[in-house]
Amino acid sequence: MGLDERRETKDERDSNYKRHSREGGNLLAPISKDEIPFDIPENWIWCRLGDILAPMQSTTPKGAFFKYIDIDAIDNSTCRIKAPKMIESKNAPSRASRFTKKGDILFSLVRPYLRNIAKVTENDCIASTGFFVCSPIIVNSDFCFFLLTSNYVVDGLNQFMKGDNSPSISSQNLIDFTIPLPPLAEQSRIVTKIEELFSALDQMERNLV
Repeated sequence: MGLDERRETKDERDSNYKRHSREGGNLLAPISKDEIPFDIPENWIWCRLGDILAPMQSTTPKGAFFKYIDIDAIDNSTCRIKAPKMIESKNAPSRASRFTKKGDILFSLVRPYLRNIAKVTENDCIASTGFFVCSPIIVNSDFCFFLLTSNYVVDGLNQFMKGDNSPSISSQNLIDFTIPLPPLAEQSRIVTKIEELFSALDQMERNLV
Protein backbone atom coordinates (compact mmCIF):
# COMPACT_ATOMS: atom_id res chain seq x y z
CA MET A 1 0.00 0.00 0.00
CA GLY A 2 1.46 3.37 -1.04
CA LEU A 3 1.69 6.46 1.14
CA ASP A 4 -1.18 8.23 -0.64
CA GLU A 5 -3.42 5.19 -0.23
CA ARG A 6 -2.58 4.95 3.48
CA ARG A 7 -3.45 8.61 3.96
CA GLU A 8 -6.70 8.24 2.05
CA THR A 9 -7.72 5.23 4.15
CA LYS A 10 -6.91 7.05 7.38
CA ASP A 11 -8.76 10.20 6.28
CA GLU A 12 -11.80 8.17 5.23
CA ARG A 13 -11.91 6.42 8.60
CA ASP A 14 -11.54 9.72 10.46
CA SER A 15 -14.47 11.07 8.46
CA ASN A 16 -16.58 7.94 9.03
CA TYR A 17 -16.14 7.97 12.82
CA LYS A 18 -16.95 11.67 13.04
CA ARG A 19 -20.05 11.16 10.88
CA HIS A 20 -21.28 8.20 12.92
CA SER A 21 -20.68 10.12 16.16
CA ARG A 22 -22.74 13.05 14.87
CA GLU A 23 -25.55 10.76 13.72
CA GLY A 24 -25.61 9.12 17.14
CA GLY A 25 -25.74 12.49 18.85
CA ASN A 26 -22.46 11.77 20.58
CA LEU A 27 -19.74 13.92 19.03
CA LEU A 28 -16.80 13.31 21.32
CA ALA A 29 -13.97 15.60 22.34
CA PRO A 30 -10.88 15.67 20.10
CA ILE A 31 -7.95 13.59 21.34
CA SER A 32 -5.07 15.64 22.70
CA LYS A 33 -1.41 14.65 22.42
CA ASP A 34 -1.33 14.08 26.18
CA GLU A 35 -3.92 11.30 25.81
CA ILE A 36 -1.83 9.29 23.33
CA PRO A 37 0.21 6.75 25.34
CA PHE A 38 2.31 5.25 22.54
CA ASP A 39 3.08 5.42 18.84
CA ILE A 40 0.99 3.46 16.35
CA PRO A 41 1.52 2.53 12.67
CA GLU A 42 0.95 5.34 10.21
CA ASN A 43 -2.26 3.84 8.81
CA TRP A 44 -3.87 3.41 12.26
CA ILE A 45 -5.82 6.13 14.05
CA TRP A 46 -6.52 7.12 17.63
CA CYS A 47 -10.20 7.41 18.51
CA ARG A 48 -12.49 7.03 21.50
CA LEU A 49 -14.45 3.88 22.23
CA GLY A 50 -17.64 5.87 21.86
CA ASP A 51 -16.64 6.65 18.26
CA ILE A 52 -16.96 2.99 17.27
CA LEU A 53 -20.03 2.05 19.33
CA ALA A 54 -23.72 2.69 18.73
CA PRO A 55 -25.56 4.45 21.59
CA MET A 56 -27.07 2.10 24.17
CA GLN A 57 -30.81 1.45 24.10
CA SER A 58 -33.26 0.74 26.91
CA THR A 59 -36.05 -1.83 26.81
CA THR A 60 -38.59 -3.57 29.03
CA PRO A 61 -39.47 -7.28 29.27
CA LYS A 62 -42.18 -8.46 26.88
CA GLY A 63 -44.22 -11.64 27.16
CA ALA A 64 -44.58 -13.89 30.18
CA PHE A 65 -40.85 -14.68 30.45
CA PHE A 66 -37.63 -13.06 29.23
CA LYS A 67 -33.94 -13.96 28.98
CA TYR A 68 -31.90 -11.95 31.47
CA ILE A 69 -28.12 -11.52 31.60
CA ASP A 70 -26.66 -10.27 34.87
CA ILE A 71 -23.11 -10.35 36.23
CA ASP A 72 -23.60 -13.87 37.60
CA ALA A 73 -24.32 -15.14 34.08
CA ILE A 74 -20.77 -14.33 32.96
CA ASP A 75 -17.89 -16.80 33.21
CA ASN A 76 -15.03 -14.36 33.62
CA SER A 77 -12.42 -17.10 33.21
CA THR A 78 -13.47 -17.55 29.58
CA CYS A 79 -15.27 -14.21 28.96
CA ARG A 80 -18.40 -16.06 27.89
CA ILE A 81 -22.05 -16.04 28.91
CA LYS A 82 -22.80 -19.31 30.73
CA ALA A 83 -26.54 -19.06 30.11
CA PRO A 84 -29.12 -16.25 30.29
CA LYS A 85 -31.62 -16.61 33.14
CA MET A 86 -35.28 -17.21 32.30
CA ILE A 87 -37.30 -14.85 34.48
CA GLU A 88 -41.00 -14.10 34.71
CA SER A 89 -41.60 -10.62 33.37
CA LYS A 90 -43.72 -9.74 36.42
CA ASN A 91 -40.66 -10.45 38.60
CA ALA A 92 -38.20 -8.52 36.43
CA PRO A 93 -35.37 -6.90 38.42
CA SER A 94 -35.32 -3.11 38.24
CA ARG A 95 -31.89 -3.31 36.58
CA ALA A 96 -33.23 -5.41 33.67
CA SER A 97 -33.39 -2.69 31.03
CA ARG A 98 -30.40 -2.90 28.67
CA PHE A 99 -31.38 -3.86 25.12
CA THR A 100 -28.98 -6.33 23.52
CA LYS A 101 -28.66 -8.20 20.24
CA LYS A 102 -26.45 -10.98 18.95
CA GLY A 103 -22.88 -9.72 18.47
CA ASP A 104 -23.02 -7.05 21.18
CA ILE A 105 -20.33 -7.11 23.87
CA LEU A 106 -21.21 -6.70 27.54
CA PHE A 107 -18.64 -4.90 29.70
CA SER A 108 -19.29 -4.84 33.45
CA LEU A 109 -19.02 -1.36 34.93
CA VAL A 110 -18.62 -2.87 38.41
CA ARG A 111 -15.08 -3.92 39.31
CA PRO A 112 -13.83 -4.03 35.69
CA TYR A 113 -10.64 -5.78 36.86
CA LEU A 114 -12.76 -8.93 37.33
CA ARG A 115 -13.20 -9.00 33.54
CA ASN A 116 -16.90 -9.77 33.44
CA ILE A 117 -16.92 -9.20 29.70
CA ALA A 118 -18.68 -11.37 27.13
CA LYS A 119 -20.16 -11.39 23.65
CA VAL A 120 -23.93 -11.82 23.34
CA THR A 121 -24.57 -14.97 21.29
CA GLU A 122 -28.35 -14.78 20.82
CA ASN A 123 -31.06 -12.20 20.24
CA ASP A 124 -33.91 -11.20 22.56
CA CYS A 125 -31.87 -10.98 25.77
CA ILE A 126 -32.08 -8.13 28.26
CA ALA A 127 -28.96 -7.20 30.23
CA SER A 128 -28.48 -5.60 33.61
CA THR A 129 -27.70 -1.90 33.87
CA GLY A 130 -24.49 -3.06 35.54
CA PHE A 131 -23.19 -3.60 32.00
CA PHE A 132 -22.21 -1.19 29.29
CA VAL A 133 -23.58 -2.69 26.08
CA CYS A 134 -20.99 -2.26 23.33
CA SER A 135 -22.57 -2.42 19.87
CA PRO A 136 -19.71 -2.11 17.35
CA ILE A 137 -20.29 0.00 14.24
CA ILE A 138 -18.04 0.02 11.15
CA VAL A 139 -15.48 -2.11 13.00
CA ASN A 140 -14.88 -5.85 13.23
CA SER A 141 -16.98 -7.17 16.14
CA ASP A 142 -14.41 -9.83 17.08
CA PHE A 143 -11.63 -7.24 17.04
CA CYS A 144 -13.73 -5.04 19.33
CA PHE A 145 -14.19 -7.97 21.73
CA PHE A 146 -10.46 -8.72 21.88
CA LEU A 147 -9.75 -5.02 22.35
CA LEU A 148 -12.22 -4.72 25.25
CA THR A 149 -10.73 -7.77 26.99
CA SER A 150 -7.15 -6.52 26.55
CA ASN A 151 -4.99 -5.37 29.45
CA TYR A 152 -4.73 -1.98 27.78
CA VAL A 153 -8.47 -1.31 28.08
CA VAL A 154 -9.20 -3.14 31.35
CA ASP A 155 -6.20 -1.74 33.24
CA GLY A 156 -6.76 1.68 31.72
CA LEU A 157 -10.37 1.80 32.93
CA ASN A 158 -9.55 0.51 36.41
CA GLN A 159 -8.05 3.89 37.29
CA PHE A 160 -11.50 5.50 37.09
CA MET A 161 -13.16 3.23 39.66
CA LYS A 162 -15.06 5.00 42.45
CA GLY A 163 -16.87 3.69 45.51
CA ASP A 164 -15.92 1.43 48.41
CA ASN A 165 -18.43 -1.45 48.48
CA SER A 166 -18.81 -1.89 44.71
CA PRO A 167 -16.10 0.16 43.00
CA SER A 168 -17.35 1.03 39.53
CA ILE A 169 -16.60 3.06 36.45
CA SER A 170 -19.14 5.18 34.62
CA SER A 171 -20.48 4.71 31.11
CA GLN A 172 -18.80 7.98 30.19
CA ASN A 173 -15.41 6.66 31.33
CA LEU A 174 -15.77 3.88 28.77
CA ILE A 175 -17.16 6.12 26.03
CA ASP A 176 -14.27 8.59 26.40
CA PHE A 177 -11.51 5.98 26.62
CA THR A 178 -8.83 6.40 23.95
CA ILE A 179 -8.04 3.41 21.72
CA PRO A 180 -5.73 2.66 18.76
CA LEU A 181 -7.65 1.48 15.70
CA PRO A 182 -6.19 -0.26 12.63
CA PRO A 183 -7.85 -0.47 9.18
CA LEU A 184 -10.60 -3.09 8.79
CA ALA A 185 -8.39 -5.49 6.83
CA GLU A 186 -5.78 -5.39 9.58
CA GLN A 187 -8.44 -5.86 12.24
CA SER A 188 -9.39 -9.11 10.50
CA ARG A 189 -5.76 -10.23 10.34
CA ILE A 190 -5.30 -9.51 14.05
CA VAL A 191 -8.45 -11.49 14.91
CA THR A 192 -7.27 -14.44 12.81
CA LYS A 193 -3.85 -14.43 14.50
CA ILE A 194 -5.33 -14.26 18.01
CA GLU A 195 -7.75 -17.10 17.24
CA GLU A 196 -4.87 -19.20 15.86
CA LEU A 197 -2.89 -18.62 19.07
CA PHE A 198 -5.85 -19.55 21.27
CA SER A 199 -6.41 -22.68 19.19
CA ALA A 200 -2.75 -23.66 19.60
CA LEU A 201 -2.94 -23.09 23.37
CA ASP A 202 -6.09 -25.23 23.59
CA GLN A 203 -4.32 -28.01 21.69
CA MET A 204 -1.31 -27.81 24.03
CA GLU A 205 -3.61 -28.10 27.06
CA ARG A 206 -5.33 -31.15 25.56
CA ASN A 207 -1.94 -32.75 24.91
CA LEU A 208 -0.97 -32.30 28.56
CA VAL A 209 -4.02 -34.18 29.82
